[in-house]
Formats: sequence, structure tokens, C-alpha cells
Amino acid sequence: MTVLPRGLSYREFPDESHLDGSGYTIHPGDGIPFTFVLLMRPYAFLQVGDEVADAVGRVWRSGGPWDWTAFDGESAGAGPAWPLVLLTRAGTPCSVEDAEAVAASTAKGSHQETIRDWMALTEASSTP
Repeated sequence: MTVLPRGLSYREFPDESHLDGSGYTIHPGDGIPFTFVLLMRPYAFLQVGDEVADAVGRVWRSGGPWDWTAFDGESAGAGPAWPLVLLTRAGTPCSVEDAEAVAASTAKGSHQETIRDWMALTEASSTP
């Protein structure tokens, strides 16, 4: 887990040392109280490894909410264009129910809107 001070995004750090867990560590057994509050669960309808097709015909693999890999080898750019069509889950064709859940969840909005919502909730800025 990466823990950042409220109001900062990972883009605002001069290096990426925080991404390896150094400097921001939580030790649940050390007696220091802490509380986690779920502000948002982006892409709750997807699982890591899901493969989706987007509205402009690109196919993507989800590595997590902010980790998208396009199969065409091009830059992820602004991310997948909604709505999304779930193609596979866990390497196998998806169920009708899972496909319908993804389609319904991405019928409105966009990947960029999801990022903006997360940034507003965490008070993270969009520029370094």
C-alpha cells in the first residue's frame, strides 16, 4: 500500500522512492492506532487481470484501477474510453452477469471522470 500525505498525489514527489514502500510504512502490530476509511473504490466492478474492449475498439488489461495496459502497444494515454465490454475474467470468457455489471457501471462517466472524483476526495492535485 502506498500512503501519501492528504492533498498530494504521487506525481508531486521528486522521485519514485515512495512507491517501494519506504518512508510511509504502516505496522498494524506496533500499537499505534490508525483508521482506514474507504472514500472510493474505483473500478469495483473489475478484477485485476480482466480484459476489456473500450468504446473506440481498443482492448485493455486491467492491472488495477490506475494500471491499464493496451494490447495494441500504444501509450495508455487518457485510459480506456467508456463504456467498457468485459471480454475475459481470470483468463476465461466472462459470465453474462459479470459482463452486464461492467457494461452498466461504465454506461455513464469516463475513466478521466473517475480519476477526477478520486483526486477530489483525496484533495490530490493533478499537477506536480
